[in-house]
Amino acid sequence: PELWTGIVVPKPQRGWPSQSGLKDQVIAAYKKWYGLTYMMDSGAVSTYGLMLDSELLILNSDSSGICEANGPWSRLFDRIKSNEDAKNFPAARVSSTMATYIFGGATKSGKDYDKNIIQQSANYVTRHSWRQCTTAPCMELKRQVRLCLFSWWTDLPWLNLTVAGEMLQAIAVSTPKDGWQDLASRMSFERFEYIGYQQWCVLHHNFTFRDVTNITGEAKWGSYMEDPQEGARLAELMPLWISGQALERVEKGKIPQLSTHDPPLLVFHADQGEELANRNQNRKDFASVLKVLLHKQKRFEFDNEL
Repeated sequence: PELWTGIVVPKPQRGWPSQSGLKDQVIAAYKKWYGLTYMMDSGAVSTYGLMLDSELLILNSDSSGICEANGPWSRLFDRIKSNEDAKNFPAARVSSTMATYIFGGATKSGKDYDKNIIQQSANYVTRHSWRQCTTAPCMELKRQVRLCLFSWWTDLPWLNLTVAGEMLQAIAVSTPKDGWQDLASRMSFERFEYIGYQQWCVLHHNFTFRDVTNITGEAKWGSYMEDPQEGARLAELMPLWISGQALERVEKGKIPQLSTHDPPLLVFHADQGEELANRNQNRKDFASVLKVLLHKQKRFEFDNEL
C-alpha cells in the first residue's frame, strides 16, 4: 500500500472535451498526463515516469526470483536508461492493405488512420509549424509521417520527467507556478499522447525513429506490438513489455520465443488474447460490486452493461 497512491483526476479547467468519437481518447490522454504531473508535484526524486493504461499484468508473476536483487525487475531502471541513451524509438510502417475502417461511409486503411494520428500529434507539439520547418529534426519528423512509422506503445512508454516538464511548459506557454497538476488541468492534450512525447524528443533532444519493419513486419494498424504478425521477431528488440495478443502468439509458436536474459516485464492489453490471471472471473466479481455501489446511489443506467 505504501507504494501505491490512487488519485482522482479533476475536470479540466476548460471543461471535458466534446469531440464526437474522439473525446474518450482525449480524456485518456489527459488522465495519463495528469498522473504524471502528480508524480512531478510529489517531491519524490524520480528520473522517469511511465505513461500506462489499465489491463496490466506482471509477466510470469508466479515465477521465483523475478523481483530478487539480480532478477529481471532489478534491471528496470537500467533498461529504461539504456533506451533513452540509445536515442531512438522503435516503430514500424503501417500497412495500407491489411486493415480497413469505415467512417461515415468512407473506407480508410490502417495506414490512413494512423498517419492522421501522427500528423495530429505533430501539429500539437509544433503548433502546426512542422510542415514549414527544414531542420534535421523536422526532417526526421516528416519521415515518420511520410512512412507512417507508428511508434505508440511499441515498447514500455517511459518519459524523462525533466523533458516532460520542458514539453508541457512549451506547449502551455506557461509555467507551473501553482504546480504541475494545475498546469495540466489548464491544458488541452492530444490523443495517443506518448507519440507527442516521442516527437518532442526527436525535435529537441536528437532522437530518431528506428524503423524495425524488417524485424516485425508491417503493422496492421496502430502498434505492431498490439497485434503482431506471425513470425515477428520481437525477441530481437528486447521489449520491456508485450501485449496480451503477442504473448498468446508466442505461447502458440506463431512468434519466436522471447528473450530470457532481457525479458518483457509487463503484459499490456491483458484483457485481450487468451485468459490470464483468472481475468474473466475477476471481471464478473468487479462488475457485481460496482453494480451494488451504483444501486446504492440510485444509479441504474449501467445495468445492461455490467
